[in-house]
Amino acid sequence: MILLPAIDLYDGKGVRLYKGRYEEMTVYTEDPVSTAKEIEASGASWLHVVDLEGARDGTPVNLPVVQAIAEATSLSIEMGGGIRSLETIETILKAGVKRVILGTKAL
Repeated sequence: MILLPAIDLYDGKGVRLYKGRYEEMTVYTEDPVSTAKEIEASGASWLHVVDLEGARDGTPVNLPVVQAIAEATSLSIEMGGGIRSLETIETILKAGVKRVILGTKAL
């Protein structure tokens, strides 16, 4: 079994939405890079990241945070949220992401 810790990003912060509602958001961390380092220190090798603004608006905006996580850790990262083009996929992979999650676009 592989446990896959996750960080949902909004406005550069680690958050969680209540029942998918953006107006009911809890901020868990102002520093997702430090959180990713803690996840790595706990023994994880993968991290699942969702760009919630990207998922809502159709284009990722939190890629700088994801790239900072990739640079600061040895975690393998998979990312989803707002990925709608091959160009975006290429940009995300160049930022250090290992797997790209396609939802709406896959349909």
